[in-house]
Amino acid sequence: MAFAEKYENVERWAFGDTEQQADELAKRVVDGVKTATCSNLDGDGIPQPGDIFVVVDGQNEPVCAIELTKVDISTYEQVDESHALAEGEGDRTLAYWRKEHKRFFEEYGLFSPDMTLVLMYFKVIEKF
Repeated sequence: MAFAEKYENVERWAFGDTEQQADELAKRVVDGVKTATCSNLDGDGIPQPGDIFVVVDGQNEPVCAIELTKVDISTYEQVDESHALAEGEGDRTLAYWRKEHKRFFEEYGLFSPDMTLVLMYFKVIEKF
């Protein structure tokens, strides 16, 4: 089955907030370094294990398909080292994760230390 048919109605995810970050983080997903992400809890509902998404690069080109394996709810303050490591960004430390995610959420006017986050863990199921 062709990519277009198989993943036609699948939500696309670009990680980061610049083309360069999207390229770098998509590569980390394909390489197995980035196996988790998070988002703020909003009105769109909570993704569930088994949900499939297409990861795109900075040019919105599909890189791979991922399947969620685990979903947790946490506050920003409660995120731990193991989640920061799984997100695979920067030097993979909790300090880097906190700094970068605070900056990201502040940019959208969403940040607070007790904000609710959806922590999502995933595996690559197909590379393109």
